[in-house]
Amino acid sequence: MNSADTNVLIYAVNSGCVEHAKARLVYETMLENPRDWILSDQVLFEFYRGLRHPKILERPLNHQKALEQIRFLREESGVLHCSYETSFWDLVAADGESRSPKAIHIFDKVLAITLLRHGVKRLHTRNLKDFREFGFEELVNPID
Repeated sequence: MNSADTNVLIYAVNSGCVEHAKARLVYETMLENPRDWILSDQVLFEFYRGLRHPKILERPLNHQKALEQIRFLREESGVLHCSYETSFWDLVAADGESRSPKAIHIFDKVLAITLLRHGVKRLHTRNLKDFREFGFEELVNPID
């Protein structure tokens, strides 16, 4: 099972960025083989925020247009979706050997645990270092 991080989705829809062509290939592959892919609701929420943010997109989308993108991916594309489940709390709260003491990395931890618990083996992300500690079989930076 494959998944994509928010940054890949943002690059895929932002034709004005240098990362667009490579990220678009991942996006198109996902849409061609939707049952081989799963997106976390967390990623979709982050994607929504990115689609509306003027520092991320030169021409950010309004609420309705951004929501249409999310609905398409979640309900129409055939791509599977998953959510954080409360049964994951012990894993998220575990102190463990996390390499990052930064509070912001809790989001990466929640995403990683959610995806792994839903069978994701390969994560496509620009931020490889943020996910190395979690045990994915493969981390892919489709941009570099």
